[in-house]
Amino acid sequence: VLANEGTWMPPTTIRYITNAQGQLVEEHVPQGREAVSPEIAYVVTQMLRGVVERGTGQAAKALGRPVAANSASLQPGQPRPAPLTRQSAPPFTLVDQNGATVSLAAQRGRVVLLTFMDPVCTALCPVMGRDIAAVEQKLPRGIRPELLVVSVAPGRTKADVEHFLSSNLASTSWLSGWHWLLGPNAASLQLTWLHWHIEVDPTPTDINHDELLDVIDPHGYLRVTFPAPLPVDDVVSAITTVART
Repeated sequence: VLANEGTWMPPTTIRYITNAQGQLVEEHVPQGREAVSPEIAYVVTQMLRGVVERGTGQAAKALGRPVAANSASLQPGQPRPAPLTRQSAPPFTLVDQNGATVSLAAQRGRVVLLTFMDPVCTALCPVMGRDIAAVEQKLPRGIRPELLVVSVAPGRTKADVEHFLSSNLASTSWLSGWHWLLGPNAASLQLTWLHWHIEVDPTPTDINHDELLDVIDPHGYLRVTFPAPLPVDDVVSAITTVART
C-alpha cells in the first residue's frame, strides 16, 4: 500500500490468458482502492527510507535496490543503539532568517542538530519542531547544541518562520541561537538538499520531503540520524553521548 502511493490492490493469481497463437483470451485487471492518502503514504515511505539511508538499517543498502524499512523497537531494559560511526558531513554556507551568513564549518566545537523543514508545512514539520523543543528541554545542563534548519521551500521569508513558531511552538520554544536557513537562493538550497540526500517533492498543496534530524559532533562528523516523529529519550541519549566523546 505505502509503495503504491496509498492504493491497495487485491491479490491476483492469473493476470491474463492467451491461446496457442498468442491471442488474448481472457484478461483480469484488478481494481484498486485508496487505503491511505497519497500524501500520508509518501511521508511514511520517506520516514522508512531514512532508516536505511542514514539510520539504524544501513546494512540493507547491500541489497542494491531502493529499500524502506523499520528498525526494531526497543523494549524496556534494552540498551539504546550507539551513535553511528563518524561520517563526513557535507559542508554548506547559507543565509538565515535575519540575513546572516551561516556555515556548517563555523559550528566546529559544538554539537549541531540539522534538520530540513518548510515553515508553512502542516504535516510533519510542526511535529519535528515540537519534538526538537522537547529534546532540548531534556538535555543535561551544559549541553546546548546549535540548531540549524534548512528550508525545503525556496522563497520563504522571516515572516513565515515567525508564523511557524507562533503557531506550533506557542507553549514551548527552541533554545536561543537557532538559525532557519532560507537562502541566499533556490540553487544554494537545492545543492544542500542534494548533498544531504534530502528528497523534496513539491505538490499543489504542500511540499513532501524527508523529515530527519541529523546529529553532528563537535569535529564536524555526522554521527546519527533520526526520522520524525523523534524518539525523544533516544535522541537526548545520542546527543549526550556525542557531546561527551
